[in-house]
Amino acid sequence: MDAWISEVRALLQGRLQEVFENARDLGNRYLQAVMDANARQEWKHKNTLQLRVRQRGNAVSLEWYLVGWIGGTGPDRRMRRTYIPKRNPSRRRDAQVFRYRLEDLLRHTSGWDDELVRATEIEASEYRREAHHLADMLVTLARLQRCMPGPTPERAGEDTP
Repeated sequence: MDAWISEVRALLQGRLQEVFENARDLGNRYLQAVMDANARQEWKHKNTLQLRVRQRGNAVSLEWYLVGWIGGTGPDRRMRRTYIPKRNPSRRRDAQVFRYRLEDLLRHTSGWDDELVRATEIEASEYRREAHHLADMLVTLARLQRCMPGPTPERAGEDTP
């Protein structure tokens, strides 16, 4: 059973890594599209909405944030990131939220980038959902492995199927 669990864990971790790489590619495609379009826009019409993709252990997160500047135009100017929270549309407090509300995101766009943000968020929500379920399965496998009985002295030398 341990070999089976190890095999399944390797498959799930491989798939989780694929999801992370696909999400990272989505973030890079979004950033490239915004940077190309921002070069042609006036300052007040530039897109300041960014997508951050990161992985910590088995957790993959895709978060939206706003980029703003603090200070004058000199060397004391600093970049400020303001994360946009996901709001739970369900009345159940324990309901999972895998998608940002589009009205929350579109509030921070300039108009020309609405469709880009909408398409990016739809794809990002699929990655969030899949990564969440893969991480849950990995946790369940670890729990299953912990509750399995260890080898007893009588069975220590036997080959078990």
